[in-house]
Amino acid sequence: MMHEMKKICPHCNQEIELAVKSYPMGSVFQMNRFHADIYRCPACQRISLFAAERNMVTCPVCGTSHPAQEKCVTCALDAAFGGTAAREKLVP
Repeated sequence: MMHEMKKICPHCNQEIELAVKSYPMGSVFQMNRFHADIYRCPACQRISLFAAERNMVTCPVCGTSHPAQEKCVTCALDAAFGGTAAREKLVP
């Protein structure tokens, strides 16, 4: 079992706490968004961002790489706007 090292606030040297895990940074229209873990310092209320560790998968429909815990944004947008990937899924 891997233990994560404690993260320390660079401003006040207190231990910081994970506030949001794997937050997607950037527009949903980007093919491969950067994900960050957001930590908050309980003492000074500042935040720190760290690259999120996540399992990536490749969408079998469009080939976009995305975090395993999320649905494919590219296919979701395509389906919402009645794109070709949505029609191909419906036609046997």
